[in-house]
Order: sequence, then structure tokens, then C-alpha cells
Amino acid sequence: MDSSEIIFPAIAMFMLTASVIAYTGGSRLAAIRRRDVSIRYYRLYNEGEQTPRLQQIGRHLQNHFEVPPLFYIAVLFLYLTGSVTPFAIALAWLYFGSRCVHSFIHLGSNNVTHRFVAFALSGLILVGIWILLLLSVASSEIQ
Repeated sequence: MDSSEIIFPAIAMFMLTASVIAYTGGSRLAAIRRRDVSIRYYRLYNEGEQTPRLQQIGRHLQNHFEVPPLFYIAVLFLYLTGSVTPFAIALAWLYFGSRCVHSFIHLGSNNVTHRFVAFALSGLILVGIWILLLLSVASSEIQ
């Protein structure tokens, strides 16, 4: 098994975040052009207000910089410690998949119950990745 395979889910997660950044920028630009929001709002985020949809999109983008960095760190540690296993790679892809579902729900129907389930699932998967890392590092220390 090639341990660098653990990097691909992290790259995919980055691409998801980059897509949300582009979507956020495009949505803001369109709202400014429609005069739904003043460009002055974006100077200090305190002159006027955004539409509820822009608030929703902006909050989703912010979410990509809260928990997902813990995923990137875990992937890096797995790689650096030689702890990459097929199970770790599967968990990393499952994390990415659950974050895609979370994005689809948050930017789509925004059903809070469904969104919470996707978020909680991604959190449990992330905990699993960290536990896998802990067990791998601990077992190498014992040997």
C-alpha cells in the first residue's frame, strides 16, 4: 500500500473548500450587482447587512475553517508517523464524503436536522481517525 494515498482525501477536501470559497465570492458579487447588499458592507462587515442567503453561505464557508483543519492535521500526522492503513484511508474518504453531504444540505435545503446528522457523522469519523492515529503511535512506542 502506498501511504501517500492518504493525501488524496485531503486534496479532495481542499477542493470542496475552494469550491465553497468560489461560490461565496460569486454569490456576493451577484448580490452586489443586484444591489441586494452594498459593497461597503464588506469593508468592515458592519455597514448595512447581508441577505439571509448570503449569511447562510458565509457561515458555511466559515465552518470549513473550524473542524476540517483537524482533519488535515490528522492526515498529516498519519502520513508522517507511518500510520497510514487502508482503514485510515477509508475513514479519510468517509470524512470527505460526509463533509460533501453536509455542504449539500447546508447550501441546499438547510434542513437543520439533516445537517446536524451529517455534521455529527463527520465528527465521529474524525474522532475515529484520531483514535486510529493514537493507537498506531502508542503501539509503535511499546515496541
